[in-house]
This record gives sequence, structure tokens and C-alpha cells, in this order.
Amino acid sequence: MSILILCDRESSCNSDNSLCTRISAIARESGKETDVVELNGDEIKPCRGCYRCWIKTPGLCAVTGDRAAAVLGQMARSDAVVFLSKITYGGYSYDIKSFLDRSIPVISPFFDFAGGEMHHKKRYDRLPYMISVGYGDFTPREKQTFISLAERNALNMKTPKHFVFTFQDADETDETGETALALKTVLSQAIKRGL
Repeated sequence: MSILILCDRESSCNSDNSLCTRISAIARESGKETDVVELNGDEIKPCRGCYRCWIKTPGLCAVTGDRAAAVLGQMARSDAVVFLSKITYGGYSYDIKSFLDRSIPVISPFFDFAGGEMHHKKRYDRLPYMISVGYGDFTPREKQTFISLAERNALNMKTPKHFVFTFQDADETDETGETALALKTVLSQAIKRGL
């Protein structure tokens, strides 16, 4: 049982008080193995849109020479993945978005209908829970856009469970913060249910 935290550079664990450090402490309290990876969008090559990961090398990205493939492997072996991202105009930060663009090998090129909508079929039977945590100075509309985007990504990736949290201010993540307590609750419940 393991939890993978993918954080952007602005939330990095370089200080004892950073958002990434606080979130990883919450995850580690569960007693589960927790890995933290700081993503740097400048070090992740862009997706070529070649679809080799769907046709020529199913499940494997044709782009090599960066950390994206290794992190995708870590994600596939994890029971839960936490995306820790600054909310940027309602979307993910550059660092997280760069990685997500390269994550299409985990979904199938084939489609089916779910809930009256067309979505990709699952490529793998086992997928991690997806927990998206957005933070920063955002408007209510940007917050709603982020929540919708995270939910749609989880739906398309066919994760068994997904959760979205937002922090307007890093101070909300202290031990008495409502969102931090909710995140603790989600992690502990998921672990009790066999995460």
C-alpha cells in the first residue's frame, strides 16, 4: 500500500512549512509508504501527439530521456496519487499539466459509453485513487473550473475513486484547517477500505 504525491515546484518540500511537506505529513500519518516527487515542467518533454503509446508501444510513451515514464510507473504501482498543484486560471500548474499531458499511455485508445458519455476504456484493471489538491490565490470561478477539470480527468482515467480539495491559503493546511482534516479523513477511510 503506497501513496505517491506529485507536487509542483511552488509547493515543493524544500521547507518544513511548505504545503507539500504538510500534505506528505498527513499521508505519512496513515503509516503507509509515501513517496514525494517534485515535478519540473521544464524537465518534462512535451507529448508529441504521435499516439505510439496507444498503437505501437501500448502503455509506453515513445518520448524518452526524461522522468515522465519513471513517474508514470510509480503512479501505476501506487494505491493513491495526490496531484498538488497551484490553480492557474482554473487549471493545473505548468509542472503538473506537463506530466498529465504525458500520462495518456495509462488509458486505452478505444472508447465506450459511461453515464451517457463517451470515454476511453480502461487499459489496466488496477488504477490508483486520484486526489487533486489545488492551492493559491484563485477566484470562485477558477476554483469551480479546477474542481470540474480534476473530476473530468479522474472520470476519463477511470480511477476507482477521486477527491478534490482546494486551499485558498497555505495556512488552511494547519492541523485545525477544515480542508486538511477532510484530507486526513479521506486518506484514513480509503486505507481502511483496503487502499
